[in-house]
Amino acid sequence: MKSTKLMIAGTLALATATLFSGCAGVTHEPKVDMSSLKEVSEDDFFSALEKIGIDDSNISTMEDTSFSFEDDDTEFEIEYSIDAYAENENFYSYTRCADEETAQALFQYYYNDYTYLFDSKNFSGIQSHESGDTTGYLLIDGRYNDNAAGTYTPYHDAIFLKGDTVVFAMASDYEISIEKEVNDFLDALGYPHP
Repeated sequence: MKSTKLMIAGTLALATATLFSGCAGVTHEPKVDMSSLKEVSEDDFFSALEKIGIDDSNISTMEDTSFSFEDDDTEFEIEYSIDAYAENENFYSYTRCADEETAQALFQYYYNDYTYLFDSKNFSGIQSHESGDTTGYLLIDGRYNDNAAGTYTPYHDAIFLKGDTVVFAMASDYEISIEKEVNDFLDALGYPHP
């Protein structure tokens, strides 16, 4: 059975007339030792969602299927997937793929949405990232200012690849309570946050 997974990964279009006023530049966080992190299970993920108060009605799951994204026809074969939205529109995703190769491709799909920020003079904030065959991560916290349009996009996001599993957490805005929820969720998993 094929399903289409509707998600906007790291490209929230949040337009506002006010620019975020911060100093330009990127600060690199210390590297994450992925070997020290445990592989997250479905139970771990559901427990973390419960700790931040995600209602069951805002959680969807898929088993033994495949999905693709609207902008890419790659089929990702999965064993188990969980997507959850908080009331504040934060997004959390867990995907246990059919194999490590599929997980790496899924991680890379998400990761590629952020690569333009890595050396951009329009991005102010902190970041740490690494992409490998069986492990990878991205932690990013900051703002991308589009001076021409007079808008900014906030980031307080995390992606992790470990074996056949990809975990993704994305903040919807830059408010302290919104970012804290992402941090609390990742803390509950035992994973670092931006």
